[in-house]
Amino acid sequence: MHNFISLSLKCSSCGKSIMDSEKLVDNESSIKLIIETPKNKGIIRLSSVYGSYNHISDIIIQDNEIVKFFCPHCKNQITSKNNCETCGALMVTFNIKMGGQVSICPRKGCKKHFIEFSDNNVALKNLYEQYGLNGKNTEDDD
Repeated sequence: MHNFISLSLKCSSCGKSIMDSEKLVDNESSIKLIIETPKNKGIIRLSSVYGSYNHISDIIIQDNEIVKFFCPHCKNQITSKNNCETCGALMVTFNIKMGGQVSICPRKGCKKHFIEFSDNNVALKNLYEQYGLNGKNTEDDD
């Protein structure tokens, strides 16, 4: 049984997969994006493991710097209408292949992120099936 959940994501603009099975982060397919800082433009590969902040980038990102994310296919900037509840930056939202969205804060060092499923029942069923979860309570009923 897995101790983590690796999400398969798509661009919220064009709907194409942004997963890169050739470059792994945390031993899973990475999320490949074009990034832009005030000084540079490059490629970043984010961990697809929910809750991991690991990444590989070909440019240096300064602490507290807000990064712009772009789809490697359609080249559109990926953003959202929601501000980060922690630091106020405009969140970046990706579509989840199984349905729903995951949002991350684009400020380096801010850990705010959240996940929303379009149908919680379908999402839970898919998670149980995909990750071999049996759904049984293992706690004693004392």
